[in-house]
Amino acid sequence: MKFNLAKVSKWAILSLGTLVFVCISQSQSFAQEGKIYKITEKPPKPNGGMCAFFQYTEDNLKRPDEALKNGVKGNVFVQFVIEKDGKLSNIHVIKGLGSGVDEAVVKLLENAPPWNPGLQQGQAVRVKKTMSIAVR
Repeated sequence: MKFNLAKVSKWAILSLGTLVFVCISQSQSFAQEGKIYKITEKPPKPNGGMCAFFQYTEDNLKRPDEALKNGVKGNVFVQFVIEKDGKLSNIHVIKGLGSGVDEAVVKLLENAPPWNPGLQQGQAVRVKKTMSIAVR
């Protein structure tokens, strides 16, 4: 049996090329799954709209005793991710008020009802949102 180096080389190059293509395709699809958008074709929104969401925050945000005692009021600026299932994650305060208010706002958002997720090319995607929450 003769060993044909040219055929083996072509087969090896073709196999290696296919393997590289599959690996690149897989890594791109994994990267898309974890991608967080800032702008989408259809933006995420709370069920019932923003008015309903702000009503939820007003009805459910309890100012801590320290904040009440010190008269702390204003806006807490937060950033979070609306996940594909509409739940809020990665919640953190960008600019807070202190006196326990910032922690109360984070807890409030952790327990918020799910949003309608953002859509890109008809698919639900993760979207980063920045907003202020009024503390009265």
